[in-house]
Amino acid sequence: MEENKRIKKHTPQNWVDSFSAAIEGIILATKTEKNMKIHFGIAFGAIILALILRISKISLLLIFISALFVLFAETFNTAIEYLSDFVSQEHSPHLKAVKNISAGAVLLSAMAAFIIGYEIFSKYLYRVVYYFLIMIKSPAGSDISIIVISLVLVLIIFIKAVFGKGTPLRGGMPSGHAAVAFSIWLMVSFLTFNPVASLLTLVLAFIIAISRIKGGIHSRLEVLMGSLLGILVTALIFKFFYF
Repeated sequence: MEENKRIKKHTPQNWVDSFSAAIEGIILATKTEKNMKIHFGIAFGAIILALILRISKISLLLIFISALFVLFAETFNTAIEYLSDFVSQEHSPHLKAVKNISAGAVLLSAMAAFIIGYEIFSKYLYRVVYYFLIMIKSPAGSDISIIVISLVLVLIIFIKAVFGKGTPLRGGMPSGHAAVAFSIWLMVSFLTFNPVASLLTLVLAFIIAISRIKGGIHSRLEVLMGSLLGILVTALIFKFFYF
């Protein structure tokens, strides 16, 4: 009898209490989970963009459903993590598997939302990228690519020598891999005049940059500075010699 009372003590007794508990849970998940903040930010940005572009009601509805689905999955994942930590603070392969599976559910929902968002916004994205590229299109060939990459590598080696940390191919300020990756992205954008190729190389550049951070090879600042260096050098070379 006493056990039932204790259970009811933590169970909402009416719909007002249930609603308040649900809101409290969402707020707690948002406060404690960084990914929840990111998902909320992306969802808010996507909805605002959809309203600005005045997309169809069906497309707007799909954006709303996708955003709520991702937030639901992340909230459920947070609940699983709280429960797993409550059950045991020690390392357990079973609890780790539970956490990984729930995190996989979040990833699947995010992939579905990305596909829907891409299908809805891609035509607007391509239009913007197209006009951007047509304004800066250059008749440059492969010779300028070699010059730009060579100059980026020389600057990377020089700067690393000044800071005295890392090697030309590993560690130190700035990240050479990030610099070359973002330099190649900008060159592909300038030379191919193709929004799809530009987008794909940008994604690849981001993956390379993130891998340097996740691998513990570079700090976020080193990767950021490398990325900016690659973009700046490439833009300046094209500006001065071909625009």
